[in-house]
Amino acid sequence: MTGRRPFLGKLATAGVATAAGLVIVPSPPESPATVSGTTDESADSAIESENTPWLEADQPITDEDATPIARYQFQATEMEFEPTAPINVVVPLVDAPDVDLETVIGVFEDAGWTREFEEYTRYAWDRSTERYVLQEATAAETYYGTSGRLHVRCWEFENVVSIQAHEDDAARPFHVIDSYDRGRRVAEALFRANGWDVSRAAIDLDNAEHPDHDGYASVVWPTSREGDRELDADAADTSETGTDIDDGPEVNPT
Repeated sequence: MTGRRPFLGKLATAGVATAAGLVIVPSPPESPATVSGTTDESADSAIESENTPWLEADQPITDEDATPIARYQFQATEMEFEPTAPINVVVPLVDAPDVDLETVIGVFEDAGWTREFEEYTRYAWDRSTERYVLQEATAAETYYGTSGRLHVRCWEFENVVSIQAHEDDAARPFHVIDSYDRGRRVAEALFRANGWDVSRAAIDLDNAEHPDHDGYASVVWPTSREGDRELDADAADTSETGTDIDDGPEVNPT
């Protein structure tokens, strides 16, 4: 895995925390898959914003202090924080002021995922506070994942949500990550179904990982509900005048 050494050196500025493991509990009934893992790549949106200059970088992003993006999620050990899985979906919020982390994770809840389930405790590096921050929002297809499950963890730093999306193998009794690519594709499909635009594999985060992560993160562009309200107001004003408006080879626990 690339990029381990710089992260471990940040331990001195980070608070020491205890990592929590999975608890063996009876498994609830499994839910059906919420959406196919395949997406229409021809529908990718090449959207640029002056508020996200890091999207236009012609070099890989190799340092978590270079942008608001968290390139990895970490586990806390007795002496250090170690990266366990790469960030593979990024959601800039700066151009959608009324969209926040709860709105983002709500897309998964609306698809039938749960936010109350068994998972490992993970962290991400926040450059603005120079601390490792506990996962801020998580969701999974099922509580335990006896037959495998899709799973996401999210952090919001400086108006950018970083998502680690993956598919777990069967928990018998513990599970490991079976695919990053399928997790990313399903996340893309859910965001598209919510009416948001997706630029697939748009940012090179230099965090390729076994078994199938290519080192790139997809960028999701949320639709601001504020913009919808402004359009509605314009339509109301116009109607009064009678004018129409045109409508990686290390296998990591999750």
